[in-house]
Amino acid sequence: MDRLDILNKLHQAAEDGNPFALFEIGLDFEFGGAGEQNFQKAADYYVRASERGHRSAEGNLLLQHVLGQAKTYPPEEVFKRLKRRAESGDREAQNSLGLCFQFAYGTKLDYGEAAVWFRRAAEGGLATAQFNLGGLYYEGHGFQKDPNAAIRWYTLAAEQRDELALVQLGNIYQKGLGVEGNLESAVVLYMIAYKQGSVRAANHLASMFRKGLGVEQDNSAAFQLYLESVNRPDTPEIADNPSYRGTACYWLGYMTERGEGVKRDLRAAKRWYAQGAACGQSNCIEALKRLQANAALKRNRSRRSN
Repeated sequence: MDRLDILNKLHQAAEDGNPFALFEIGLDFEFGGAGEQNFQKAADYYVRASERGHRSAEGNLLLQHVLGQAKTYPPEEVFKRLKRRAESGDREAQNSLGLCFQFAYGTKLDYGEAAVWFRRAAEGGLATAQFNLGGLYYEGHGFQKDPNAAIRWYTLAAEQRDELALVQLGNIYQKGLGVEGNLESAVVLYMIAYKQGSVRAANHLASMFRKGLGVEQDNSAAFQLYLESVNRPDTPEIADNPSYRGTACYWLGYMTERGEGVKRDLRAAKRWYAQGAACGQSNCIEALKRLQANAALKRNRSRRSN
């Protein structure tokens, strides 16, 4: 029995109403594990699993709402459900409730309350909450800005291989933000996140290889990393924020246009710029205009010479 047979049987179990199978298929759609990333389909499977008593499915579904990936329930209902779960000691729900207060989802904006719930979950060891609490200290939301406290919480989360914490801590070491800069440490942190399939980390690593920061300069490696970052499924937190994909498209276009790390190909460069422009990436929009203007100028010159 091969992997495809297993997946088919799992799908059949889900269609038969097995809550564990429903949850697993929901995870595949949320994270693109089976080749397709579709948040609405993920939510549909989570709904069916939660209706059959699967608490993790309900937790994921409620978080999807807070992140703007599902609209099964109104925000006020999501907030009430999360509050009940959080007050019962559910760390994931405590973190999600903190997000509700941080982003005014189903309740008013309140960084102080966000910090209370993040801290409960963070002190319970939840890496995501440790990262979120670190973010409040880093941005000065609900607290006076405190880079040292932020780095402490980011580090705790990164030690648990939390993707966002690894990338943020890598960025802090890369730029020397509140700590002594350390490019080699930044690269290591990005690589660990990259191993998990992080689109963010692939972008950051590509930049490090392109510039030769903390590693030997390698345009070919940079190009491949940018290429991977546009071909990999997005992590859910950034699926509605195309800046990482748009940035990768820009550099793929830039490097293809100039033949850096890949064969020079103006048509391919134009396609990459067009893809980034569709994401709203301003550099891609400007590059596309520049190529179009150059092409028009060449056509005019050709007509004059004839």
